[in-house]
Amino acid sequence: MSTINPVILCGGIGTRLWPLSREQQPKQFQPISADGITFFQATVQRHAGRVFGKPVVLVNHRHMSTVNRQMRALMTEAMVIGEPVSRNTGPALLAASLYLYDENPDAVLLALPSDHVIDGDLEPSMVAALPAVKDGLIVTFGIAPRYPESGYGYIIDGGPYVGYDGVRKAARFIEKPVVQVAEALIAEGGAYWASGISLFRADTLIEEYRRIAPDTLRAVREAKRLAERSGSGVMLEATSFAQASNESTEMAIFEHTELMTLFPAEVQWDDVGAWSAFHTIGAKDATGNVSSGDVVLVDTENSYIRGGNKLVAVVGLSDVIVVDTPDALLVTSRSASQKVKKVVEMLAKTSRPEVVDHRWINTDWGRIGTISEGGGYSIRQMVLNPGGTVLFESKSTQKSLLTIAEGIAQIRTEAGVQELGIGATFEVGPQVRAALTNPGVVMLQVIEVNCEIGSRETMAPAGSKVGAGDDDASDKSRQYA
Repeated sequence: MSTINPVILCGGIGTRLWPLSREQQPKQFQPISADGITFFQATVQRHAGRVFGKPVVLVNHRHMSTVNRQMRALMTEAMVIGEPVSRNTGPALLAASLYLYDENPDAVLLALPSDHVIDGDLEPSMVAALPAVKDGLIVTFGIAPRYPESGYGYIIDGGPYVGYDGVRKAARFIEKPVVQVAEALIAEGGAYWASGISLFRADTLIEEYRRIAPDTLRAVREAKRLAERSGSGVMLEATSFAQASNESTEMAIFEHTELMTLFPAEVQWDDVGAWSAFHTIGAKDATGNVSSGDVVLVDTENSYIRGGNKLVAVVGLSDVIVVDTPDALLVTSRSASQKVKKVVEMLAKTSRPEVVDHRWINTDWGRIGTISEGGGYSIRQMVLNPGGTVLFESKSTQKSLLTIAEGIAQIRTEAGVQELGIGATFEVGPQVRAALTNPGVVMLQVIEVNCEIGSRETMAPAGSKVGAGDDDASDKSRQYA
């Protein structure tokens, strides 16, 4: 049996899932539930072993280290391809096809969105579709619609494709119809939700791009030729990649090729594109509520409540969504959850930081969160993993006071190395480099108070200088290596 190469697409931001999803920490890298497994990690786990090869991950360059960190947590290796600019799924899948074709001219790709939830085993459908794929056809997997969703694309069944069991002709694609049209499609029969999951040979997609969109093929080939190593992955060359068409694979190729087929898959699927989906897929209590975190519900029905770091109480409401995070609270009706992206658009116009990042930021060494900040000062909490190291490099107008709240810390400066226990403090003065390490086996908790000193007119914002930190960190986290 041919090896199927999972190609996982991680380029989206998920604005309709704000405030969980942010530009620097988008939806696919956030936990699905209390077990801490993210959407991306769940996608990797679903397509591991047996018929599957090592995954290929396409991701925005800002999030390459997040991918590597979450892959390490799964103890799994992947080929990571960084996209210097966003050009949609078409150029991304084309780049993956070119790389895999170089390794094996008969390579088979499974295109996978990284932020969907699937209940059931899709593997038997993939194996059944392989004969058609080997013969040069492109197979996309359709899901029987459970309700008239206007946020999904639809594929219309064109009848059986003779010679391949289970494979159907794809008559046409319909992109996100209004509810009335979706209702009519479902009533007529033969309409499937477009899952975004497709199976094809690398050389098939390359040839279709050569025939249909040759300029994009040339651009992506050049971006691959000029690509550079970036950590454990490769970074496509920006100028060339930017010349590729900014289109999905469906729009660029699938809607124009005669090789397109449909395979109905018998699984429960949801792209979790809006908060209402969490209520749909979640385990409900006797009154139809789905809740997590420290939540108290009184006379509340058919709602989704996601608590954060404080108690959330909801009284006398029905069909609502409440999502609490340390720096933002969302309250909406379930029916209006698709409109959350308008909130993001409004916040972006005024450059609100809540669009860009969370108050807590994950890094390779642990995580860092802002407790308080204002003119000339900031107070942050750092949590270092065992063996984790963070580098401080203060500017001439800044100094930091570090207090050990839990665990044992090791401080290394030009003057030497010293060990600090709970309650001990250490000052990082102006223009001083210091490396803080957790040498223990438990988490190290550190409180940092950072202050500006000197003339207010000549001072930069509080914080330490950039070190060798995460590629995908925001301006806040770039102050630390």
